[in-house]
Amino acid sequence: MKGALPPVTQSRIIGLSAGYLGLQITFGIESASLSRVYQGFGAGVEDLALLWLAGPVSGLLVQPVIGRLSDRSWTRFGRRRPWLLGSGAIATAALTGIAFAPSLVWAIAMIWLLEISMNALNAPYRALVGDTLPEQQHGRGFAMQTVFIGVGAFLGALVPKALSVAGMPNVVAEGATPVSVRLAFLAAATCLAISVVGTVLKVREYSKEDYARFGICLTDQQVDEREAGRTSADWLVNLLAYRRIAAMQFFAWAALYLLWVYATPVVAQGAFAAMSVEDPRYGDGADWVGVMFATYNGVAGLFAFILPRLFERFGVSRVHSTNLLAGSFGFAGVALAGTPLLLLVCAGLIGIAYASMLSAPFVMASRIARQGEAGGAIGLMNVFIVVPQLVMGLGMGAVVRMFPAGNPSGTLLIAGAFCCLAAVIAATGARRSAI
Repeated sequence: MKGALPPVTQSRIIGLSAGYLGLQITFGIESASLSRVYQGFGAGVEDLALLWLAGPVSGLLVQPVIGRLSDRSWTRFGRRRPWLLGSGAIATAALTGIAFAPSLVWAIAMIWLLEISMNALNAPYRALVGDTLPEQQHGRGFAMQTVFIGVGAFLGALVPKALSVAGMPNVVAEGATPVSVRLAFLAAATCLAISVVGTVLKVREYSKEDYARFGICLTDQQVDEREAGRTSADWLVNLLAYRRIAAMQFFAWAALYLLWVYATPVVAQGAFAAMSVEDPRYGDGADWVGVMFATYNGVAGLFAFILPRLFERFGVSRVHSTNLLAGSFGFAGVALAGTPLLLLVCAGLIGIAYASMLSAPFVMASRIARQGEAGGAIGLMNVFIVVPQLVMGLGMGAVVRMFPAGNPSGTLLIAGAFCCLAAVIAATGARRSAI
């Protein structure tokens, strides 16, 4: 008879997921402020997409490696906790280094270190759900992580604006990061350190002996044999089965990457009429981007509650297509909006699309995956998310150089077109299948 882990209380599930709050506060602050940091040190708009590659590159390489290593790390302190503590310490140091960066080269180095360590944190955090919760509670565990992801990203994106309202200077001095942004990164370092230490102290990991007592057999040999049985042909067949999801995800995540990279210069120059990064209106525009990012994360978190019912009633592909179409108007609208209020409306539309991007493709993939192949499907979905960001990072700089007078607003019009194309692909699937 197959063994099972004992069920745990709701408070323990919350404690298991609370670490994501610090991680996502960090991501919220970073995503709202990174272009601002780069431009403050003299980076051009045409360089931003390339400079943002630290996230997708480290996500593609680090998470699978750290996940695999932590699977095999049986220590007296647990499997995941040593990785959490080490990665958390490095991430905290990197955030502090960004806050006091003296040059563009230093900032780039610290951001790469931050992205590597944050991805090294993410893999063990995710794995803790499978390690410590019985299968029937996995849904609740991942859902609770999603709640903290949304709340953390919402709070983090608001921090620079809140500090500015509190009187902290938000204007870029020559070759320096604004005081409000420096304090935001220090706040991120504090929140991240607290959340990691709290997880390490509170979470109880099971030992090999515990698993044996529960009737669960864990052997690395089983994993190795399963992987050895795969051939390149198996992976190709798997990839072809997901080709529509891959195309859909490519254009949707390419659009989102363009928003992260270019929202700050687009909003500062467009809705706030900033003439340069030293212009006080640039700081106001950059702060408002944080409010926008908080808005789309907040809307995504709320909209996610009603998505399951919409999927059941209208079909996953049809609902996803509609949501992506709403997002396409949001992305393009950011480039055209002339007032802060309209920007928030656009952010809300993007939030609807974002909620769907985080759920609908995974539902589609789970229905395609063969029994027992869910893990491989999730890994493949991560590739579909990272690759479009890599392509945009490597290629968009050349496109921006063709824009007149360095105006980057065209990047978000392209993002709108990409998201619309993703909606068309999803709609095509709705006509061909019931999902």
